[in-house]
Amino acid sequence: MAATSNHYGDVANWIEKVIDSCEHPLQENSARKLVRLFEKRYSYLNYPVYRDLCRRLENKLDEKVYSRIENQLKQNN
Repeated sequence: MAATSNHYGDVANWIEKVIDSCEHPLQENSARKLVRLFEKRYSYLNYPVYRDLCRRLENKLDEKVYSRIENQLKQNN
């Protein structure tokens, strides 16, 4: 699985798909590394666009992590 082009929108969409497919904490760590690489690679973008894309990716990953933790806590109770 790879991004269809080097356009920042395509790369961000691809990273979202990677985040959606995460099922294990190690995969989430790898996805977080992808988000950091995205932030470094596309830091030249207009700040509002850059900020929105980075926040969208970070929030999506955080939601994924928190939902996994909540599910684990529910299973343990």
